[in-house]
Amino acid sequence: MRKRGTVFGEVADHYDRVRPGYPEALADELLSRAGAGPVLEVGAGTGKATRLFARPGVELTCVEPDARMAEVLRRNVPAADVVVSTFEEWRPVRAYGLLVSGQAWHWVDPARRADLAFGALAPGGLFAPFWNVFLVADPALHAALAEVDARHDLTGRTSHRMNAADQGPLGSFEEEWADLNLSDGRFTELETRRYESALTYDAPSYRDYLLSTSLYRMLDPLTADVVLTETIDVLHRFGGTIEFRVCTDVALARRG
Repeated sequence: MRKRGTVFGEVADHYDRVRPGYPEALADELLSRAGAGPVLEVGAGTGKATRLFARPGVELTCVEPDARMAEVLRRNVPAADVVVSTFEEWRPVRAYGLLVSGQAWHWVDPARRADLAFGALAPGGLFAPFWNVFLVADPALHAALAEVDARHDLTGRTSHRMNAADQGPLGSFEEEWADLNLSDGRFTELETRRYESALTYDAPSYRDYLLSTSLYRMLDPLTADVVLTETIDVLHRFGGTIEFRVCTDVALARRG
């Protein structure tokens, strides 16, 4: 049986080519706030975030469950210590000053992830999962894409599901940390930060991007082809590109 969290390895090089990265300023701030100590990345994938943390003097350990993704990761960031394992099965041999996870923390067992993060961090260590949120800049294009999603029962699940015009302010850390099961008092200095950027895909590149996401990879091939064709047809009607405002949100907490 294919597992949704590991289908990315089927197209590891493709994933590495089409997926966006993260703002360098995010890594600057996290490394500065964490202070001294080794860095742990959970669900490192092909290294989209790893590149930012692999700096001189930084001891970096990457835990990645898919060997195919880890192979690309080793090529991209040869200085990192790459461990092929799920976070649940891995046992740290030392305590870390910073634990990061880009677009991957939701794959960790919700019932155990708070305990695992606490156990991997040194006292005073910084925990910082982060993720990209895509907001379609053109409301009319967003509405047209929403019609395609609705026809195929994909409403609220695609990368283009959110409209920049409707996006409200960044949520409070109470909401973020309750969702991450880390609001029981073991972590302090709870905070959420946001970094904003812009991203534009032309129609062929956006099709490639969608094919790298778990939602479309889990569709049967015939259905995926129909949905992708209709989605790209919409983009062509709107000039052949899709522009996103990208919000990179990071939830921060200090281990007590």
